[in-house]
Amino acid sequence: MKTSYSRKKICDQFAGMSKADGTPMSRQQVHIMRKKARGICLTCGKPAVGVYCLKHTIAARERMRLRLRRSQDCVRQKQARSRPGLTVSRAEQRPRSKVRAKAA
Repeated sequence: MKTSYSRKKICDQFAGMSKADGTPMSRQQVHIMRKKARGICLTCGKPAVGVYCLKHTIAARERMRLRLRRSQDCVRQKQARSRPGLTVSRAEQRPRSKVRAKAA
């Protein structure tokens, strides 16, 4: 018995692609590549400025800004702790776990 599908299979340059290691690309990866080629936002489908639309470009930039600022703060705290003679306030110190507090 032959089954009929409601949609026809898409046959374009992205159909049947494989990754560099030879494994086939997932349907999600192919879908993203099609959106990039058409020049639309990967998230919402509106016209893109780069990879995302203006709204999602700003959102991505803010997420990365927060992430990078947090990582820079962690680096500064580690540097402050490693310098002899400098004291780190209680607010900047990492809280001790309960296991370590009992042992100490």
